[in-house]
Amino acid sequence: MTLRTKTLHLGMTLLEILIAIAIIGAIATIAVPAVGEYLVKSERSRVQVDLYQLQTHVEQTYTSKGGYPQDPATEASKNIPLICNKCQVSDEYDFSITFGSNNDAYRLQAKPKSTSRQDKDTDCHTMVINAASEQYNFKKDGSAIADNGDCWT
Repeated sequence: MTLRTKTLHLGMTLLEILIAIAIIGAIATIAVPAVGEYLVKSERSRVQVDLYQLQTHVEQTYTSKGGYPQDPATEASKNIPLICNKCQVSDEYDFSITFGSNNDAYRLQAKPKSTSRQDKDTDCHTMVINAASEQYNFKKDGSAIADNGDCWT
């Protein structure tokens, strides 16, 4: 009669490794797009703060000087750094300002740069706020969004 001893196997079999890789792959296919969506939404929130910061600066200038920062006829009026050199705005967007004909209103706009991740944000592509604090959004194709609530929350 011979005695059999159990041998201790260390490590994993090829099948176990393949199953582990399949599970990790399934989790990654769910998690990676979700993370990308959260990054787009967080940058959108930052741009809203930037627009409010610019709006506050423009309104403070109006209150202290009796008019908006620049003459609406000049090209400098559309250059955000000249209007608010203290404002630190997102590098992912191009910011612009348009003044009314009598320098009594304005429209601040943030449009994603074509090289940024935000350019893929087709739902809330361009964000706009005006002197009356009305908020607008435009899709990537330029069409207006009926319900801005999803973009400004």
